[in-house]
Amino acid sequence: MRTLSLTFCALALVAALPLRAQEPRTPTPGSVIEGTAGDHALQMRYLTAAPFQSIPSDLDYGLLVSNQHNVIGSAAWLIHTDLDLVPHLSFDIGPQAYVASLAEQSRGILATSVGGDARLDLIPRLGIAAYGSAFYAPSVLVFGAANNVYDFTAGVQVRFAPRLLALAGYRWFRYSLQNSPDDTVQNSVFVGMRWNLGQ
Repeated sequence: MRTLSLTFCALALVAALPLRAQEPRTPTPGSVIEGTAGDHALQMRYLTAAPFQSIPSDLDYGLLVSNQHNVIGSAAWLIHTDLDLVPHLSFDIGPQAYVASLAEQSRGILATSVGGDARLDLIPRLGIAAYGSAFYAPSVLVFGAANNVYDFTAGVQVRFAPRLLALAGYRWFRYSLQNSPDDTVQNSVFVGMRWNLGQ
């Protein structure tokens, strides 16, 4: 039964594509591969421009594995906004879908969240920037034995090679469950690398 539930959730996630996650894609042509490691979780991401010429946006696909045997796939579609509130500040909004196999649950959980992310270029010529994101899935958009999903990230990046950046930050990622204590997937600092593949 668990295998059937996970298969259904995976198919639903694929069907929802294209649905970008925690950090805005560095404004450089080409796709991006990113890997981060925290105290209890590893995550890999692939980011690329969305194929919608009339809607400037990005796609973000991710896979997170924690030492508590949680496995979570994600897919997001974030649309660039034209808000010009602060120089060098960019802000995107859109949906993000999660498919999760949590150690405390016997079946998969599918959730669609809404949110956005922001990026502030502090020293553009050095590739130093601050970023943050916030996503929330209300119970009406969560399927499975969970009520809500919370996913918040804040961090900085520094470029030390033309296509290579170092990342560091903090992520709080939690599932509010129905019949068991909440599952905090990640609540720690992380470090990582980002490689821009170019055009």
